[in-house]
Amino acid sequence: MLRETKIRLNLTLPVILSLITAFVFLGCQKIINVDLVEATPSMVIQGLINDSIGPYKIKLSKSGSYFNQPVLPPVSNALVIISDNVGIVDTLREKIPGIYITSRIRGIPGRTYTLVVVSENKSYTATSTMHSHVAIDSLKLEKIQSQGFGFGGRGGKENRVDIHCYFNDPLEKNFYRIKITTNDTINLANFRLYDDQYTNGEYTDLQVGRVKVGDISRVELISLDTSTYDYYRTLRDIIRSNPIFGSTPANPNTNLSNGALGYFGACAISSKTITVTESLFKSAK
Repeated sequence: MLRETKIRLNLTLPVILSLITAFVFLGCQKIINVDLVEATPSMVIQGLINDSIGPYKIKLSKSGSYFNQPVLPPVSNALVIISDNVGIVDTLREKIPGIYITSRIRGIPGRTYTLVVVSENKSYTATSTMHSHVAIDSLKLEKIQSQGFGFGGRGGKENRVDIHCYFNDPLEKNFYRIKITTNDTINLANFRLYDDQYTNGEYTDLQVGRVKVGDISRVELISLDTSTYDYYRTLRDIIRSNPIFGSTPANPNTNLSNGALGYFGACAISSKTITVTESLFKSAK
């Protein structure tokens, strides 16, 4: 019988500190001109194949200036091909500038997918293998009592209710990303990632989010291969780092060749939805 293992994920990001610059000697001002060297724009490739019915999309763009990049310019007229290890080849069509859509390929667990992009006489490739589809067994609410904090020395105990996601982890190496959508809003504040290093082959319980009465939350359990997990892990670390006191952030790790940024991955996705009624909220243990 599989042992139940409880893992609690950290749901809070580090507090970003504000930097206040003090001018001590206001009368001593000197103008310093700094020449900023603009980096050569790089190809940015973003795309996932999953085990739901397609079509799937690949997004191509170019990296922009550090100080002026609200929208990355799309890359049009590229050759984009996805193939799998059983011989299916799909040449994608450009639906809108920079967005390329599949028509033949299908995401199936166990298959390996190769992406080839050719643009401006440069070729970029990436490979990803789709891991097993791991079904969510159930979603449950659990009440947690924690010590609250009040101004003027007033404190007290605070009750909160969290969603827990239960599933049978296969007896194989697996990596997961947990994606939460509450009331049609995707929670991007945290990258919830999980490595089954200590729960391989076990019945697993992950604390994945906090809810209130009236919330409708959809939880997606996304099985990732090593390279896609590594991309999300390094991206999460960059998001959580303090850009003021830390070093200059690097780009996330990528499985793309020839200096391209971004990621190409194949993943299996299962999902369940929970509606938090008042009676369900009150019955949480």
